[in-house]
Amino acid sequence: MRAPFSRTATLLIVTAAIVGCGDKSGPGESVLTTLEVMSASPALFTVAPGNTVTLSVVAKDQDGHPMAGVGSPTFSSGNGAIADVSDNGTVTALAAGTAQITATLTAGGVTKTATTAVTAQVAPTHTTVTAPGSVFLPNTVDVSAGGTVTWTFGSTPHQVSFTTAGAPADIPELQNGSASRTFPSHGSFNYQCSGPQMSGVVRVH
Repeated sequence: MRAPFSRTATLLIVTAAIVGCGDKSGPGESVLTTLEVMSASPALFTVAPGNTVTLSVVAKDQDGHPMAGVGSPTFSSGNGAIADVSDNGTVTALAAGTAQITATLTAGGVTKTATTAVTAQVAPTHTTVTAPGSVFLPNTVDVSAGGTVTWTFGSTPHQVSFTTAGAPADIPELQNGSASRTFPSHGSFNYQCSGPQMSGVVRVH
């Protein structure tokens, strides 16, 4: 014959069931798990313009969500002779080559690092622009100070009219031919054909 449950035992079972169902913890605290560092322009020139870039750093938790309010990272360069990096993550190219830039962040007692490669290059001494239609290709060209840019046009006539002070002489309307201009000084020089819809930029380093 099976003995009946006592009242005390029944109460213990019910109480245990209630505790078991209601004992749910809240959302877990975010923990720094990964750090991502990105560069909008991994290829830089050794001379301005285009010799600096500011890195973007994103801290993510264990669920892959971005974390806010975790402080600012510190930065270091693996080769200071090629690229220097400031406290706010601005990289300045100094010489030709590739340097690894490291970002380090500590949050909640956890430290994570991430790296990105930045390449510095010397601008060429000569480059060419074509106009296959109603556009200059490439739209932006880079050349070293004292270098030349050659514009080559086909059967459709085009002209090059500079709109920036200090630029060389304009190129009058030309078809089926080429014309070159030398750029002795640093800077960015805007130009256009018959209007702003067909424009370009020469960056001199």
